[in-house]
Amino acid sequence: MELQKVLYPVVAVVVNIIASYVAFVAGPSPVAGLEGDIYRIFYTHTPTAWICYLTLGISSLSSLLFLAYREAKYDTLAEVAAILGLIYGAVALATGSVWANAIWGIYWHWDPRETTTLILWIAYLGYISLRFSIDNLERRGLIGAVYNIVAFSTIPLSYLSFRLWQSLHPQIIIPGSGISATLPVIETLLVNLVSGTLLCIFLLKMMYTTRILQKRVEALTQEERG
Repeated sequence: MELQKVLYPVVAVVVNIIASYVAFVAGPSPVAGLEGDIYRIFYTHTPTAWICYLTLGISSLSSLLFLAYREAKYDTLAEVAAILGLIYGAVALATGSVWANAIWGIYWHWDPRETTTLILWIAYLGYISLRFSIDNLERRGLIGAVYNIVAFSTIPLSYLSFRLWQSLHPQIIIPGSGISATLPVIETLLVNLVSGTLLCIFLLKMMYTTRILQKRVEALTQEERG
């Protein structure tokens, strides 16, 4: 068990180093007919966006489990997963802006995918802000969980935005969208998706463990003061 705890972060870091090398040095440019390595940011933007959806989805599911079972561990997982999702979401928005400037010549185009992802990010920022504004632990968990479940609606809204509205956001599976979906491009993207997910799982476990310990310290401190 101890060996696994040591090996996992080492493997995650090594895989991410390899993935970064493949994406930014050895891998093909995902945009056919255009010069410059700036377009390789696609290999960072897409995995971070995927992990943002994943972690925020985990957060909402954890809130649902908290309402069902009223166990503090689910509330804690919902909190740390949302914080991690916000971090990845910020990276996805930033790298998406760089991509937009490279493709469209402007950092922010108010494209449906951009706009709905920003709405998603603000919605979950509201969830974290709400949690920190409520002192009572029981009310914090219950009100936060309900808000979190409602906020989940922004995830499919963001993901399906290019189908619901006319969007300039490039899609790999659509010919002529600006992404050259060759086999090397898909392989490079998959390597970065897997490596990014491995790192995310490690960070989530570390943040969850840290938050659990922090709550125990806070509880002991309150008992001593009481």
